[in-house]
Amino acid sequence: MFWRLAGGVRGVLMVAFLAAAGTIVPMKFGYLFIDPVILLAYVAVAVLFASDFVARGVVGCTDTQIVRRAVIHGAIYGWCGWALILGVAFAALAAMKGRTVLPPAEPLLALIVFAFAVAWLTACLAAVVSLNVFTVKSARDMMRLGFFFILLLGLVGPRFLPAEWRQSLSRFLTGPMLPALLLCVSPVFLLVGAGLLRHTRHMSVERKTGLSITQIDEENTSRSDSPPPIERG
Repeated sequence: MFWRLAGGVRGVLMVAFLAAAGTIVPMKFGYLFIDPVILLAYVAVAVLFASDFVARGVVGCTDTQIVRRAVIHGAIYGWCGWALILGVAFAALAAMKGRTVLPPAEPLLALIVFAFAVAWLTACLAAVVSLNVFTVKSARDMMRLGFFFILLLGLVGPRFLPAEWRQSLSRFLTGPMLPALLLCVSPVFLLVGAGLLRHTRHMSVERKTGLSITQIDEENTSRSDSPPPIERG
């Protein structure tokens, strides 16, 4: 089941492609690769993997236990995919420079925690979306559309801010306060994700109830349409 939800052979090829593409950044930027903003961009990998995994496992499902397992496994899969691809990127940087280069311990720990929180929130949100659509493609498209909208907002939005605000934002993202911010935001993401997961239980129950009512109505309709029995005198 895990192999199917991970995408099978296609999923493996996707991981290999992203791992290869992820080595381009450190090979191009060198030591600048450990810049916090660049490392944050790799968290998008966790979003992609977690949402695809959950969409395959939740669409059309009404069993709350299966939904819960898909969310948990999807969050772990998304985080592991992020860790693998980021690790390959650091390995490429080490091979190019001849020595291992890692960010300081505190920012790295904050990034690890934040990546899992993002994967968890994505998995829970993908479960809610998947329970509202009828195809895996629709669930994936909606999640990717939402992700690219947030990404576009983060890239274009600051351009409309005053110059002083942009400078302050840039200093904050590259300054020593970023790890503390990531560690503060991560519990919020975990709690919001837990709330979304709890909401999927109500959605599954309502969906089961709707299906039961529909089946009863169909049985009653078939009985009413059937001809009356012939009485023999």
